[in-house]
Amino acid sequence: MGCICNCFVGLLNSVLLTVGIGFVISGAYLNINGNSDCEKVLTTPLIVMGGLLLILSLIGIMGTSCSSTFCMYIYLTLMFLLILGVIAFTIFVFMITNQAVGKTIADSEKVIEPKNPMDFSNWLAKKVNKENNWKKIKSCLIDARLCTTDEYKLEFNFLVLVDQVPDIEVYNKSLPALQEACCKPPDVCGFTQKNKSVWEVPKSGPSSKNKDCKKWSNDGDKMCFECDSCKVGVVENLKREWKALALINICLLAFLILIYMLGCCAFCC
Repeated sequence: MGCICNCFVGLLNSVLLTVGIGFVISGAYLNINGNSDCEKVLTTPLIVMGGLLLILSLIGIMGTSCSSTFCMYIYLTLMFLLILGVIAFTIFVFMITNQAVGKTIADSEKVIEPKNPMDFSNWLAKKVNKENNWKKIKSCLIDARLCTTDEYKLEFNFLVLVDQVPDIEVYNKSLPALQEACCKPPDVCGFTQKNKSVWEVPKSGPSSKNKDCKKWSNDGDKMCFECDSCKVGVVENLKREWKALALINICLLAFLILIYMLGCCAFCC
Protein backbone atom coordinates (compact mmCIF):
# COMPACT_ATOMS: atom_id res chain seq x y z
CA MET A 1 0.00 0.00 0.00
CA GLY A 2 2.85 2.36 0.90
CA CYS A 3 4.56 1.68 -2.43
CA ILE A 4 1.34 2.46 -4.31
CA CYS A 5 0.89 5.72 -2.39
CA ASN A 6 4.51 6.65 -3.13
CA CYS A 7 3.95 6.11 -6.83
CA PHE A 8 0.80 8.24 -6.87
CA VAL A 9 2.44 11.02 -4.82
CA GLY A 10 5.43 11.01 -7.16
CA LEU A 11 3.17 11.13 -10.22
CA LEU A 12 1.01 13.96 -8.88
CA ASN A 13 4.08 15.93 -7.83
CA SER A 14 5.43 15.56 -11.35
CA VAL A 15 2.22 17.25 -12.53
CA LEU A 16 2.77 20.05 -9.96
CA LEU A 17 6.36 20.38 -11.16
CA THR A 18 5.19 20.80 -14.75
CA VAL A 19 2.60 23.40 -13.72
CA GLY A 20 5.22 25.27 -11.68
CA ILE A 21 7.63 25.38 -14.61
CA GLY A 22 4.81 26.64 -16.84
CA PHE A 23 4.00 29.45 -14.39
CA VAL A 24 7.63 30.55 -14.14
CA ILE A 25 8.08 30.53 -17.92
CA SER A 26 4.83 32.47 -18.41
CA GLY A 27 5.87 35.07 -15.83
CA ALA A 28 9.31 35.47 -17.38
CA TYR A 29 7.78 35.79 -20.86
CA LEU A 30 5.40 38.55 -19.72
CA ASN A 31 8.24 40.37 -17.98
CA ILE A 32 10.45 40.31 -21.08
CA ASN A 33 7.86 40.83 -23.81
CA GLY A 34 5.25 42.95 -22.01
CA ASN A 35 4.84 46.34 -23.66
CA SER A 36 3.32 48.06 -20.63
CA ASP A 37 2.92 47.73 -16.87
CA CYS A 38 -0.60 46.41 -17.48
CA GLU A 39 0.76 43.44 -19.39
CA LYS A 40 3.36 42.79 -16.67
CA VAL A 41 0.96 42.88 -13.73
CA LEU A 42 0.78 39.07 -13.52
CA THR A 43 4.56 38.63 -13.71
CA THR A 44 5.28 38.54 -9.98
CA PRO A 45 2.30 36.34 -8.97
CA LEU A 46 3.10 33.81 -11.71
CA ILE A 47 6.80 33.60 -10.84
CA VAL A 48 6.16 33.40 -7.08
CA MET A 49 3.44 30.76 -7.43
CA GLY A 50 5.51 28.82 -9.94
CA GLY A 51 8.56 28.94 -7.66
CA LEU A 52 6.56 27.68 -4.68
CA LEU A 53 5.10 24.80 -6.71
CA LEU A 54 8.56 23.93 -8.02
CA ILE A 55 10.08 23.80 -4.53
CA LEU A 56 7.16 21.87 -3.06
CA SER A 57 6.99 19.31 -5.86
CA LEU A 58 10.76 18.75 -5.83
CA ILE A 59 10.72 18.10 -2.08
CA GLY A 60 7.83 15.67 -2.57
CA ILE A 61 9.59 13.84 -5.40
CA MET A 62 12.79 13.60 -3.33
CA GLY A 63 10.85 12.27 -0.35
CA THR A 64 9.07 9.56 -2.31
CA SER A 65 11.92 8.52 -4.61
CA CYS A 66 14.60 8.48 -1.87
CA SER A 67 12.27 7.30 0.90
CA SER A 68 13.46 10.25 2.96
CA THR A 69 11.43 10.67 6.14
CA PHE A 70 12.82 14.18 6.70
CA CYS A 71 11.87 15.34 3.19
CA MET A 72 8.37 13.87 3.56
CA TYR A 73 7.93 15.61 6.91
CA ILE A 74 8.92 18.98 5.40
CA TYR A 75 6.76 18.27 2.34
CA LEU A 76 3.62 17.42 4.33
CA THR A 77 4.10 20.43 6.60
CA LEU A 78 4.40 22.81 3.64
CA MET A 79 1.49 21.12 1.88
CA PHE A 80 -0.67 21.52 4.99
CA LEU A 81 0.18 25.24 5.21
CA LEU A 82 -0.56 25.65 1.50
CA ILE A 83 -3.97 24.00 1.92
CA LEU A 84 -4.78 26.33 4.81
CA GLY A 85 -3.69 29.30 2.69
CA VAL A 86 -5.89 28.27 -0.25
CA ILE A 87 -8.87 27.76 2.08
CA ALA A 88 -8.36 31.18 3.69
CA PHE A 89 -7.97 32.92 0.32
CA THR A 90 -11.05 31.21 -1.13
CA ILE A 91 -13.16 32.26 1.87
CA PHE A 92 -11.83 35.80 1.55
CA VAL A 93 -12.74 35.92 -2.16
CA PHE A 94 -16.30 34.81 -1.44
CA MET A 95 -16.57 37.41 1.33
CA ILE A 96 -15.48 40.35 -0.85
CA THR A 97 -17.58 39.31 -3.86
CA ASN A 98 -20.74 38.41 -2.00
CA GLN A 99 -22.58 41.73 -2.16
CA ALA A 100 -23.32 44.43 -4.72
CA VAL A 101 -21.02 47.41 -4.97
CA GLY A 102 -23.45 49.98 -6.36
CA LYS A 103 -23.87 51.68 -2.97
CA THR A 104 -20.24 51.36 -1.99
CA ILE A 105 -18.82 54.21 -4.07
CA ALA A 106 -20.52 57.37 -2.87
CA ASP A 107 -18.47 59.65 -5.09
CA SER A 108 -15.03 59.77 -6.66
CA GLU A 109 -13.40 60.74 -3.37
CA LYS A 110 -15.26 58.85 -0.65
CA VAL A 111 -16.22 55.27 -0.04
CA ILE A 112 -18.99 54.27 2.33
CA GLU A 113 -17.52 52.34 5.25
CA PRO A 114 -19.06 48.96 6.05
CA LYS A 115 -21.23 49.04 9.17
CA ASN A 116 -20.26 45.55 10.21
CA PRO A 117 -16.55 45.22 11.09
CA MET A 118 -16.63 41.68 9.67
CA ASP A 119 -18.15 42.85 6.36
CA PHE A 120 -15.42 42.76 3.70
CA SER A 121 -17.76 43.23 0.72
CA ASN A 122 -16.49 46.80 0.20
CA TRP A 123 -12.81 45.90 0.31
CA LEU A 124 -12.41 45.55 -3.46
CA ALA A 125 -14.28 48.80 -4.14
CA LYS A 126 -12.03 50.66 -1.71
CA LYS A 127 -8.92 49.32 -3.42
CA VAL A 128 -10.16 50.32 -6.87
CA ASN A 129 -11.28 53.74 -5.66
CA LYS A 130 -7.87 54.69 -4.24
CA GLU A 131 -6.36 57.44 -6.37
CA ASN A 132 -3.07 55.69 -7.16
CA ASN A 133 -4.78 52.40 -7.95
CA TRP A 134 -7.39 54.05 -10.16
CA LYS A 135 -4.70 55.90 -12.14
CA LYS A 136 -3.11 52.55 -13.00
CA ILE A 137 -6.45 50.95 -13.87
CA LYS A 138 -7.48 53.91 -16.02
CA SER A 139 -4.14 53.76 -17.82
CA CYS A 140 -4.74 50.08 -18.55
CA LEU A 141 -8.24 50.78 -19.87
CA ILE A 142 -6.86 53.44 -22.20
CA ASP A 143 -3.91 51.27 -23.31
CA ALA A 144 -6.34 48.44 -24.05
CA ARG A 145 -8.35 50.87 -26.25
CA LEU A 146 -11.51 49.97 -24.38
CA CYS A 147 -13.58 52.67 -26.09
CA THR A 148 -11.86 52.95 -29.47
CA THR A 149 -11.67 49.43 -30.84
CA ASP A 150 -14.09 46.58 -31.52
CA GLU A 151 -11.76 43.96 -30.12
CA TYR A 152 -9.68 44.58 -27.05
CA LYS A 153 -7.94 42.70 -24.28
CA LEU A 154 -7.47 43.84 -20.69
CA GLU A 155 -4.45 42.00 -19.33
CA PHE A 156 -4.84 42.90 -15.66
CA ASN A 157 -7.91 40.76 -15.03
CA PHE A 158 -10.45 40.41 -17.79
CA LEU A 159 -10.92 39.69 -21.48
CA VAL A 160 -13.78 41.23 -23.46
CA LEU A 161 -14.62 40.85 -27.15
CA VAL A 162 -17.00 43.21 -28.91
CA ASP A 163 -18.50 42.49 -32.33
CA GLN A 164 -18.45 45.39 -34.79
CA VAL A 165 -22.00 46.71 -35.17
CA PRO A 166 -22.46 49.68 -37.52
CA ASP A 167 -25.89 50.71 -36.23
CA ILE A 168 -25.60 53.00 -33.20
CA GLU A 169 -28.74 51.73 -31.46
CA VAL A 170 -27.73 48.11 -31.88
CA TYR A 171 -24.19 49.02 -30.88
CA ASN A 172 -25.37 50.52 -27.57
CA LYS A 173 -27.44 47.44 -26.75
CA SER A 174 -24.45 45.20 -27.42
CA LEU A 175 -22.05 47.16 -25.20
CA PRO A 176 -20.66 45.02 -22.39
CA ALA A 177 -21.23 46.40 -18.92
CA LEU A 178 -17.68 47.72 -18.51
CA GLN A 179 -17.60 49.50 -21.85
CA GLU A 180 -21.05 50.98 -21.28
CA ALA A 181 -19.97 52.27 -17.87
CA CYS A 182 -16.72 53.88 -19.05
CA CYS A 183 -17.32 54.81 -22.70
CA LYS A 184 -20.63 56.66 -22.61
CA PRO A 185 -22.26 59.21 -20.29
CA PRO A 186 -25.00 57.94 -17.96
CA ASP A 187 -28.43 57.87 -19.60
CA VAL A 188 -29.79 60.24 -16.94
CA CYS A 189 -27.58 63.03 -18.33
CA GLY A 190 -29.76 63.31 -21.44
CA PHE A 191 -26.84 63.75 -23.86
CA THR A 192 -27.45 63.31 -27.58
CA GLN A 193 -25.31 60.70 -29.34
CA LYS A 194 -23.72 61.83 -32.62
CA ASN A 195 -21.70 58.69 -33.27
CA LYS A 196 -20.15 55.83 -31.32
CA SER A 197 -17.85 58.06 -29.28
CA VAL A 198 -19.21 61.60 -29.56
CA TRP A 199 -22.05 62.90 -27.40
CA GLU A 200 -23.53 66.39 -27.48
CA VAL A 201 -24.50 68.18 -24.28
CA PRO A 202 -27.95 69.85 -24.47
CA LYS A 203 -27.87 73.65 -24.60
CA SER A 204 -29.83 73.73 -21.36
CA GLY A 205 -27.17 71.53 -19.75
CA PRO A 206 -27.38 67.97 -18.39
CA SER A 207 -30.85 66.82 -17.40
CA SER A 208 -29.53 65.40 -14.15
CA LYS A 209 -27.38 66.59 -11.24
CA ASN A 210 -25.44 63.33 -11.42
CA LYS A 211 -21.73 64.20 -10.95
CA ASP A 212 -20.77 61.85 -13.77
CA CYS A 213 -22.48 64.17 -16.26
CA LYS A 214 -19.83 66.85 -15.64
CA LYS A 215 -17.00 64.33 -15.80
CA TRP A 216 -17.85 63.14 -19.32
CA SER A 217 -15.55 64.19 -22.18
CA ASN A 218 -15.53 63.33 -25.88
CA ASP A 219 -11.74 63.07 -25.62
CA GLY A 220 -10.85 59.42 -26.21
CA ASP A 221 -8.37 59.47 -23.33
CA LYS A 222 -10.91 60.88 -20.87
CA MET A 223 -14.49 59.94 -21.80
CA CYS A 224 -16.07 58.62 -18.56
CA PHE A 225 -12.92 57.10 -17.05
CA GLU A 226 -13.24 59.37 -14.01
CA CYS A 227 -16.93 58.58 -13.57
CA ASP A 228 -18.18 56.66 -10.56
CA SER A 229 -20.14 54.45 -12.95
CA CYS A 230 -16.86 53.38 -14.59
CA LYS A 231 -15.34 52.50 -11.21
CA VAL A 232 -18.42 50.49 -10.31
CA GLY A 233 -18.20 48.70 -13.68
CA VAL A 234 -14.55 47.81 -13.09
CA VAL A 235 -15.30 46.49 -9.59
CA GLU A 236 -18.20 44.36 -10.82
CA ASN A 237 -16.00 42.96 -13.58
CA LEU A 238 -13.24 42.17 -11.12
CA LYS A 239 -15.74 40.50 -8.79
CA ARG A 240 -16.88 38.20 -11.60
CA GLU A 241 -13.27 37.29 -12.31
CA TRP A 242 -12.52 36.67 -8.64
CA LYS A 243 -15.56 34.43 -8.31
CA ALA A 244 -14.23 32.38 -11.21
CA LEU A 245 -10.86 32.30 -9.43
CA ALA A 246 -12.57 31.03 -6.28
CA LEU A 247 -14.06 28.11 -8.23
CA ILE A 248 -10.61 27.31 -9.62
CA ASN A 249 -9.26 27.44 -6.06
CA ILE A 250 -11.85 24.90 -4.95
CA CYS A 251 -10.66 22.49 -7.65
CA LEU A 252 -7.04 23.18 -6.68
CA LEU A 253 -7.92 22.58 -3.03
CA ALA A 254 -9.42 19.18 -3.82
CA PHE A 255 -6.27 18.27 -5.78
CA LEU A 256 -3.96 19.39 -2.94
CA ILE A 257 -5.99 17.51 -0.32
CA LEU A 258 -5.76 14.35 -2.44
CA ILE A 259 -1.97 14.70 -2.67
CA TYR A 260 -1.76 15.43 1.06
CA MET A 261 -3.79 12.33 1.98
CA LEU A 262 -1.66 10.12 -0.29
CA GLY A 263 1.47 11.74 1.16
CA CYS A 264 0.30 10.96 4.71
CA CYS A 265 -0.36 7.39 3.64
CA ALA A 266 3.14 7.07 2.16
CA PHE A 267 4.69 8.74 5.22
CA CYS A 268 2.95 6.44 7.72
CA CYS A 269 3.76 3.30 5.73
